[in-house]
Amino acid sequence: MASSQSPQQTVYKPPFRPTIDRPSVILYGSIEQDVSIDWQTELTSSLSDLPIAILNSRRDDWDETWVEDISFPKFKEQVEWEMDYAKVADVIVFYFAPKTLTPITLLELGMYAGTGKAVVCCPPGFYKRGNVQMVCLRYGIELFEDLVELKKHVRQKIQEKLGDQKR
Repeated sequence: MASSQSPQQTVYKPPFRPTIDRPSVILYGSIEQDVSIDWQTELTSSLSDLPIAILNSRRDDWDETWVEDISFPKFKEQVEWEMDYAKVADVIVFYFAPKTLTPITLLELGMYAGTGKAVVCCPPGFYKRGNVQMVCLRYGIELFEDLVELKKHVRQKIQEKLGDQKR
């Protein structure tokens, strides 16, 4: 089910599989507790006045004991949700927090860099920042160094999408 909703915005999390009928943003990035800020909530709040869907891949019922293997149904369900909704989303947001590793987010950036939908924030201090910079350069993705700039750019991209709908 939808995890939260404002008058304009609806936020969905796995395993719920909604039909997306409006512009949407999917969130990929650092999720480590006590190391990374809750950037997903911060970004979502900054867009709460827009009539959009937020697809937050951060699963509320994630269990660290789950086996990360295709044969484990809950793990497979999670990864399929993320891949399916990346195809649907209009904007794919990546956030690489300093002091986190996020190898899966690096993989996902590689998967979706060529889609034209990626927006990336990688502050100084992220251990693989050079690699992120190179991927962004190669695919013409703007790279932001802080959440303030990321939020502005995501808002701009989604407002352009909303404007296109009205035409």
